[in-house]
Amino acid sequence: MKKSLIALAVLAASGAAMAQSSVTIWGIVDAAYSNYSQGGVSKAFMTTSGNASSQLGFKGTEDLGGGMSASFWLEAQLNNDSGAGAGYNSAANSLTNNGGLQFNRRSTVDLAGGFGAIRLGRDYTPTFWSHTVFDPFGTLGAGAGSNVTLASGHNALTGARTNNGFSYLYNVAANGGSHGLGSQGVYAQVTYALAENLSNAATGAAGQYQGARVGYAAGALNVAVAYSESNSSTTAAVKYKETNIAGSYDLGVAQLMAKWGTNDSNVAATKSTYYTIGAKIPMGSGYIPVSYGSVEQNNAKATGANQFAIGYVYNLSKRSALYTTYSALSNKNGGTYTFLGGNGGGASGLPATTANGTGFDVGFRTSF
Repeated sequence: MKKSLIALAVLAASGAAMAQSSVTIWGIVDAAYSNYSQGGVSKAFMTTSGNASSQLGFKGTEDLGGGMSASFWLEAQLNNDSGAGAGYNSAANSLTNNGGLQFNRRSTVDLAGGFGAIRLGRDYTPTFWSHTVFDPFGTLGAGAGSNVTLASGHNALTGARTNNGFSYLYNVAANGGSHGLGSQGVYAQVTYALAENLSNAATGAAGQYQGARVGYAAGALNVAVAYSESNSSTTAAVKYKETNIAGSYDLGVAQLMAKWGTNDSNVAATKSTYYTIGAKIPMGSGYIPVSYGSVEQNNAKATGANQFAIGYVYNLSKRSALYTTYSALSNKNGGTYTFLGGNGGGASGLPATTANGTGFDVGFRTSF
């Protein structure tokens, strides 16, 4: 009898704890046929993540009472064209399609309350968000704005995410994305990332990052400014700086977007200045994304590129959509820009060339 009472008490306590917690499993699977041509070379292949990043994730939140909560978020990259996962290669300081599933897209824990949230782990950098939030194509597919905005002068190690991060988030949903999308009023992210295992006596604080982003949203308006400083993945002697200012305004007939920024380092003639303008135009059951971007480097030739992209996304439901994208990229003054893709998909793999190029995607994505 005593054991039965103890068992019932344990079950009751467990049930109370579970009632205050929630765990979500989700995923996105995006596949496309892509065709890229540049410098007389063409490539046709199946790719992933042309419209949304293919991923598998787990997240949970526990209500601690008094307005406090504890959360976790584990998000892995999927390359569904081959069924492979992707992981972070610490030796090479880069992502690698190693076939194993690792939580390389995000792996964080949060402690949140009325003060905001403290977040620890691998997450997006403050300077990355404007590249994807304020671009109709984000950093994915043939029309990715990052083909020109993140192709030169930036720190590849911390361009999108950073390891070993300590972040403070203000007016961002508990355990939500640090971009503040959906927030009203002022929102902010401040991040400091340790060099940790990249640092040693020879390299100094290699890979160290510090950055901040402040935004303001009110109805149809959303604007943000971000700045960061970071060290090279191999030596603290090479330092990078990034600044960007971006915003969007929804007119109803179209959501307008624009951004301007610079990527720079303390190595001579490596600064690049870019801008993009674009819109999402509602059309039937979907929308038309369209954008134009330009970049120029401060070297002797003023090398750079321009890119125009247009597409259509047709929503079959709230979770599924068909899409197509066409992009034309024009190099200028000896620039060697090309189609980068994102999330392990959409990279053309074409050899470096000063020639102009075109990219085309037609695909389908669904989520659960």
